[in-house]
Amino acid sequence: MKTSQALNQLKYLQVFYDSIPQPRYRHADLAVMREKLDELRSLKDDLGHYPEYQKLLNAMSQIVAKLEKFDELSCKSQREIWSNKSERGMNKVIPPILERAGKTLPVSWTDKWGNTCSVSNGYWGARNYRVMDVLGYMFLRKVGGDRLPKDGEPTFNDLCDIIELEKQLYGGYDNVIPGKAIHYIRFTDDQFRKDSKLKISSAEIMTLLLETSRVEFKLTYPVRLKATGARENIHSMNYYSRFFELRSEDLSVRSDGVVLSRRYQVTFNTFLGELTVNNLLAKFNDRIDIRLYLLPDSAQIFYRRALSHNNYPKIDYGLTTIAELTGLTDSNQSNLTVTVEKNILRPLIEHGYIESYEKVTENREDPKYVIKRFVDEKGKSK
Repeated sequence: MKTSQALNQLKYLQVFYDSIPQPRYRHADLAVMREKLDELRSLKDDLGHYPEYQKLLNAMSQIVAKLEKFDELSCKSQREIWSNKSERGMNKVIPPILERAGKTLPVSWTDKWGNTCSVSNGYWGARNYRVMDVLGYMFLRKVGGDRLPKDGEPTFNDLCDIIELEKQLYGGYDNVIPGKAIHYIRFTDDQFRKDSKLKISSAEIMTLLLETSRVEFKLTYPVRLKATGARENIHSMNYYSRFFELRSEDLSVRSDGVVLSRRYQVTFNTFLGELTVNNLLAKFNDRIDIRLYLLPDSAQIFYRRALSHNNYPKIDYGLTTIAELTGLTDSNQSNLTVTVEKNILRPLIEHGYIESYEKVTENREDPKYVIKRFVDEKGKSK
């Protein structure tokens, strides 16, 4: 191909690329993008040394890679995005506890009810929330017979039931309900990878599950109860508890002793595990579209803690509150502002979780962000 012809083709592809509305990956068609990218790559011999060619090639390649990732997350049987059911109490009250230099455990804070809460024996981040999403989804599918149950109700009648269980557990059972396990799930590495969309080894899965199982919390925990229906109640925990107990068995071991695959049993026989099961069965859950897992960790965490459990069309948060919700600690307001906008708010817009945000600086000590969500024709947020 003559250089002049190649340049004309490059110009045509640039016009095509520029015509796609922003954010482009949300408006581009994967099949069309692949076709155009192939055309662009065919010009490499003639235009590979042109900066304009390299810039367009990088831009289109990134969009195709992101679209392919979205396509991978889509259900094969129907063109919709796989969603996990995420237990709401966890999303509302458990903050990220990130390992940083100089930080020691336990970590304590005061919640919105004025109660002192704390975390000991481990750290908690985006992947730990994700593990709990997967385990909750697996549990509900087990209850429903390989599908989400249509009906369900809390396991606790009222707060007295919860208080009584807590007294029993910490009266000599080491925080684990004795006897035969009632609420449990079994799964393999492959099943965990399928529901989490994590491409990690068996050893990495084992480590992630162990780390999640060992974190201990003392919290004010929201629950739904039979006696009060859909109303949210709270129980202030008096002792530390874990989410679940973990067991595993080796299914395939290499000749050098490396475990290639495992089967796991997760048992929700702890106090916090019982509260989790109660809320899952009571449909006290948030729908977590697994495309959320593609976002930066801080954007994932902000969505869980601030947006997933309400449907306000417009909601505002101060910069300091956003930092507290997501575990950001930068004391420089300018740096913190850049981080919040770049790693939280803009990714949420680009991925379609919010429509827009507006920064209000009347209070310069703590500027506020007014977050607008997509609404339907009736004015309700989607």
